[in-house]
Amino acid sequence: MTDGNVIRIPVESVPWQDYRASNRGMVVFYPSDPVSELPIREIPEELPSDILPEPNYETRTYGLYGCGRSKIRNSFVKSKIRYLLFVTKYAGTNPDFKDKFLITGFFRINKTADVKRLHIRYCADYSCLDEDVCYGLRAEEQRFVSVQDAFEITDSILKSWDYKARISRQTRIILDETQTMEIVEYLKSKRDMTAEYIAETERLQPHSAEEEEAEE
Repeated sequence: MTDGNVIRIPVESVPWQDYRASNRGMVVFYPSDPVSELPIREIPEELPSDILPEPNYETRTYGLYGCGRSKIRNSFVKSKIRYLLFVTKYAGTNPDFKDKFLITGFFRINKTADVKRLHIRYCADYSCLDEDVCYGLRAEEQRFVSVQDAFEITDSILKSWDYKARISRQTRIILDETQTMEIVEYLKSKRDMTAEYIAETERLQPHSAEEEEAEE
């Protein structure tokens, strides 16, 4: 049921509920992988691992397979925000973009589920123990793009958002509808590389001990 701190569960087995929201967005951080040119999420070197598979573009979910950043997810739902915008400090192999802050993709969330009991039952580490709920998020639409097509967050962009803090792993920047849709439409105008993200993630993903035994 788990690999380290990562739950293995079919996404359809979760009791998802419809979610109503306005077309505002929240910018959230994810670490990118240093081995790939594509800005895919960080891949563990071996399993089991505490590195969470977030954003989970394979299932269009966020906060289901592990319990990180529960306060950010709960705030997202309580504020009735529609779009998750994923930013990374690029760590990949293309030197032209090294250490730049890039929005590489988005989720348009249309379903939520309270996954607190699931996390407490199966995760060794969870952030939602003191929370009333722990929301998992599911998207009806997603798009991820190449590093060349990503939306760069510059100092001038941050200033236009009236955001004065440094971008970090705990970053959450709430954007109004105009700011959000500018980024969403920009990403939609670029080639959809989500299938390539999934394939590259699968290529670099280590096998668990159970999978290796099954292959022998």
